[in-house]
Amino acid sequence: LAGDYVLKEVCNVARSRLRPDDILARYGGEEFAIILPETTTQGALRIGEELRALIEEHEFIFEGETIKVTVSLGAAELTETCDVTSFIKRADNRLYAAKRGGRNRIDASS
Repeated sequence: LAGDYVLKEVCNVARSRLRPDDILARYGGEEFAIILPETTTQGALRIGEELRALIEEHEFIFEGETIKVTVSLGAAELTETCDVTSFIKRADNRLYAAKRGGRNRIDASS
């Protein structure tokens, strides 16, 4: 139950920062994908860092208990020469690089 609450609340916090054309979707388990149309890698890093900070600062309270929540994010840019499968793999690799790098951070592919 606490996990479901946290997932829903993370979505609410993310939606509060995202732009109208951005797309937030659950990708599996505890993973989400955010599509940021017309956004460079640098722009995605900026938005991702804002989301990371918002989630870290948000007070998650479930049944009277405060839950500390942080997120790790991976970012990749979809270019005309990149197929979708490679794009998703790059973003996923960056996510795991962020986790290996100490968690609660964002990492982007070059």
